[in-house]
Amino acid sequence: MKRQPWLDVLLLSSIFTLTVLIGMFIFITGDSKYQETTVSASSRTEQTKKPVSQGEIEEKRAIESAIEVPSDFEGIQLFKETSDDSTPPYSIMLPVTKYEKLNKEITQYIETTKQQYLSAAEQKKQHNPLAKSNLKIQVKISKYKQTYYSIIFTKKETLDGKNTYETFNTVVFNEKTGQKIVPWYLFNQDVKNLEKLSKYVYQKMLGQKGYKDNINLAKWKQASYPYWERYNRFAIENDSLVLYYNKGEFSNNAIGSPSLSIPLTFINPILAPEFQTQTKSEITILSPGQKEKPGKRVALTFDDGPHKSITSEILNTLDKYHAKATFFMVGKQVQENATVANDVLSRGHEIGNHTWKHANLTKLKPENILSEVDSTNNIIYKATGHYPTVFRPPYGAKNKQVTDLMEMPVVLWTIDTLDWKYRDSSKLLPMIQKSIKNNDIILMHDIHQSTADGLESVLIYLQKQGYECVTVSEILNSQK
Repeated sequence: MKRQPWLDVLLLSSIFTLTVLIGMFIFITGDSKYQETTVSASSRTEQTKKPVSQGEIEEKRAIESAIEVPSDFEGIQLFKETSDDSTPPYSIMLPVTKYEKLNKEITQYIETTKQQYLSAAEQKKQHNPLAKSNLKIQVKISKYKQTYYSIIFTKKETLDGKNTYETFNTVVFNEKTGQKIVPWYLFNQDVKNLEKLSKYVYQKMLGQKGYKDNINLAKWKQASYPYWERYNRFAIENDSLVLYYNKGEFSNNAIGSPSLSIPLTFINPILAPEFQTQTKSEITILSPGQKEKPGKRVALTFDDGPHKSITSEILNTLDKYHAKATFFMVGKQVQENATVANDVLSRGHEIGNHTWKHANLTKLKPENILSEVDSTNNIIYKATGHYPTVFRPPYGAKNKQVTDLMEMPVVLWTIDTLDWKYRDSSKLLPMIQKSIKNNDIILMHDIHQSTADGLESVLIYLQKQGYECVTVSEILNSQK
């Protein structure tokens, strides 16, 4: 039977109408294969961005499990993380800055502390199912000169429901640049300023009410000694420098977690200019009565390093006897042992320039001399973040051309131990005993094992004779 034309028209109209309705539904709901294509394109765009670092991943993970809370400080977000019923209880505050490097350091501290706590709590629970554990990390933030933020972390941890252990951690930084502020920078990159602070802090803490009978003097001498890293736990609060110490760090538990607050006006003269207060005080750390007359001093110097292992042995021996020294470094050695070079500086010692490849500068043209010196300056800065402060020409070889080109003090020595010649640890001390006197500069080398082996006997002798081991720059400054 022949189909009527009007039926074909009706059928085509129905198909067209149905197609339009399906299209409208897909467009409105977005439920189509074409949306997946759009998302994939977006994903590819995200993949073209710079790779996400491990620090950013940890930070993101920490933030995702926390709740944001109000912050009174521009450029700092605050997040609070608490445990659920499946984990030992904890409450952690996490500050997040605008700077990835700072955030990575903060997140590592938080995550490491939390994981150590969870592991310790689990072990404690296995031995004692009734043991109650808890962890709180609180955050206090202060601002100085509208530029510098101090973040103080207070950790309170208990694993048995009775004893609470309190420790501190601090981060101080320039809010405008993200630069972390360390003691070396705060005290104008001058170890003499740290020494003045150390002497004041040592006596001041002993005079604190209730401390004298509870302080372990040997531990306190260690904790207050003028090594840069021992003053890392600080903050600037209410126009004062506050030094934080952990519970039991140098005292019995009777005095809790001691801290020492020092008005910035008092230490103004030893601060870097950008941290000094406009308010001046008639009494400062340099006022009469705050100074001490220098006793007998010598400068220990070590040339030709740093060595990958021997330099570290020497550093450990110097630490043991609270002695400081100056290390005249060869650029090529710094390039190969940058971590060791940085360790020298972080332990409070001085770094000097000893040319790139131990060249006899008196035989070189001016441009070659400058190349030897400048390249060494730059590699030392790259390794430590600071330029050397003194210069020693290899072999002690210098002339007017060499000294005229130097922008640093040129330093030789007054006692040559001949350790480079004898390579005998037993001959190191006799060479010093023959002619030692106040303000002597002693030449040794931190590339010979025999020097590392003989150093302890030297330090014992100097200590018994009343000598303090200081840097070359301290000797030079005392003679001005």
